[in-house]
Amino acid sequence: MQFWEDLDSMVSTVPTSEKLFIGGDLNGHVGATNVGFERVHGVFGYGSRSQEGEDVLNFALAYDLLIANTVFKKRESHLVTFRSGQHSSQIDFILARREDRRDCLDCKVIPGEGVVPQHKLVVADFRLRVRVHRDKRAKIARTKWWKLRGEAAQAFKERMLGEGPWEEGEDADDMWLKMATCVRKVASEVFGVSRGGKQEGKDTWWWNDEVQRAIKEKKECFKRLHLDKSATNIEGYKLAKRVAKRAVNVAKGKAYDDLYQRLGTKEGEKDIYRMARIR
Repeated sequence: MQFWEDLDSMVSTVPTSEKLFIGGDLNGHVGATNVGFERVHGVFGYGSRSQEGEDVLNFALAYDLLIANTVFKKRESHLVTFRSGQHSSQIDFILARREDRRDCLDCKVIPGEGVVPQHKLVVADFRLRVRVHRDKRAKIARTKWWKLRGEAAQAFKERMLGEGPWEEGEDADDMWLKMATCVRKVASEVFGVSRGGKQEGKDTWWWNDEVQRAIKEKKECFKRLHLDKSATNIEGYKLAKRVAKRAVNVAKGKAYDDLYQRLGTKEGEKDIYRMARIR
């Protein structure tokens, strides 16, 4: 049938990684039972299966699609999509990828709403999990101005003098732009630039000597593991990581307990102010 060939051609171009929803009058009765099509039929259909309905089921099976109308147990008025006189049937369907079954919250007919004569509106509710890709903090390369001392400062001075002389009589804004551009260029070449990306300050007011020793040991174990991924170094790093985590939990718990006891004192107020400033 031309309809199924055209639909097959269209659906085959949709990548399997993308969401897929198909809705419309497919002119087939899938029936109330799901015998032979348990993978795509949810057992809560309507009426008797027809040959056209089997075509719908075979198409769903070929693309691993779920017929959402058959998933939820509903009364007859919420299953019947077509009425003509005394005749009623279910021929309008919503199909979705079977892997999205858990995200399908409901699917039913709205009895009082007609889309076209004799056809009822079919509505499906899906909960779509949108993956938000959080942008990392912009890594801004910065000139290492702290190197402006000693031999580096002298080299910077000589380079700047060599870039002149500046033309007199120019527009002040143009002259300033040229000078600023030159300063930045020479400084970046003489002093170098950072890789960018400043880490947020860690909340370390509760650190003690034991935590520092454990963290230092973990870093040393990681360095050894980076150079030699032997079984001994792997176990050593795992152990150091557990020890550091335990030391952090103990130190943080003790520090907060002490803080809670001092909240009513001036020392406690200073601690809170210090924590707020760090954050």
